[in-house]
Amino acid sequence: MNEKQYYPLTPAQEMIYLMLKYSFFHKQVTQIPASIIVKRKIDFDLLKKALDIEVERNDCLRMSFAKKHGKPVQSFSDKAVKFDVPVLTFKTKEEQENYFNADAQIPVKYLKNEIARFRFFNSFDGRYGIYINVFHLVMDASAVFTFFSDLLAIYEHLETGAPMPAPLGSFEETVKKELAYINNPERVKKDEEWFREFYTKDGEPIWNGVQGPGPLDKVRKKKPDKKYVAAFDPIHDKAELEKKPLSPEDSKIILDFMEKNGISGECLVQLGMRLHVGKINHRHDDTYFVVLCTRRRTLAEKRSGGSMTSILPWRLILPETLTFSEALDKMKAFQGDIFRHMDFPYNNYRALEGEYFGYGPADGSSTMMFSWFPLENSTMNGWEYEFNGYNLGRYVMPLYSYSMKDASSGGLKFAYLHRTAMISKEDIDSLHDNTVKALVAGCSNPDLTLGSIMDMID
Repeated sequence: MNEKQYYPLTPAQEMIYLMLKYSFFHKQVTQIPASIIVKRKIDFDLLKKALDIEVERNDCLRMSFAKKHGKPVQSFSDKAVKFDVPVLTFKTKEEQENYFNADAQIPVKYLKNEIARFRFFNSFDGRYGIYINVFHLVMDASAVFTFFSDLLAIYEHLETGAPMPAPLGSFEETVKKELAYINNPERVKKDEEWFREFYTKDGEPIWNGVQGPGPLDKVRKKKPDKKYVAAFDPIHDKAELEKKPLSPEDSKIILDFMEKNGISGECLVQLGMRLHVGKINHRHDDTYFVVLCTRRRTLAEKRSGGSMTSILPWRLILPETLTFSEALDKMKAFQGDIFRHMDFPYNNYRALEGEYFGYGPADGSSTMMFSWFPLENSTMNGWEYEFNGYNLGRYVMPLYSYSMKDASSGGLKFAYLHRTAMISKEDIDSLHDNTVKALVAGCSNPDLTLGSIMDMID
């Protein structure tokens, strides 16, 4: 019998595992609870057969984890297990939301042979749903979307005889490739040089929080040497998820601008958020977010499960004299530049922040983590669908916001997972409302200066 092959965590997984390490009591911050709901009738017995086939195709669903010498390791099995999948029926929207929000807050026991939980369900409104709650070292958001899409394509093959979808890429091969990167000192050094210039060219970044300058001023009184840094609180991590759909009218203005000008959601939505936090923090033009990057380049990686996402530091100084269009050009150029170095490990660049700015593990200048989910109407193999995320109840960062196209409405929707001890619902309402105002104003007239747009928002 062959001995099981264990791999250490990749740099991307190490970043996620760090979140687990600093979530002292609440381990559900490192899992992804999500569902899709479709109008088309689903035979759940047939869908269970499709899931069995999906597990055979998708090697990240055949992963297991252990600890060796105190460190987490992972392995892949050739033998597919069958997941037990209950079929649920909900009578009301409240019952449905409460059930999945409750499950979202139950940790996935990854060291006890549980890497994911699945539920199929009859939605309260007559539609049909698929829910997954998966350990984040197994899947990132892109892998979740791939899972849903491939599962529906397999189901369609079983139901109608449609062709089987193309094979999925191997996550195990990606793991090998990522480990080879960190064992290549020349490649790591080349990326490190870029990050050293990134951190030194503009000095220490400024903390611009969605709460306004109050928390930073409080920290400065206690730690006057920490001029621009806000302390991280690992204990009071209770979080709420605020979901905010955008009106069809405002969505159309923004989406039409994106399509016409070839602007990514990462750049555009961030710009609106930056204008808000800049205005409420003494109109600082220096804002530092961290942005989740999918890091999928090849076709095999794009059609792969697994957790490849990594946090990239997006620090940009955007003077008020820039026009909306000029600011987006600057952001687009920066995006292209940092993406060329996106394999550089999160832990390594955090070490550089400590080296240059004296940050400890609980210090930082970044005030928000942001994601743009690349969901399109065609994402789920052409099925008409609605995507939903659920509330983890706890979170390691003060704020994680994400935005996406809403395939069911054709508009945009935003979500904000925020620490309630640090950020109030009113803070989120203000961030969202002013972000939308800034985006609508800038997309309607991209020649407006950033300063004039800030004057328009509250």
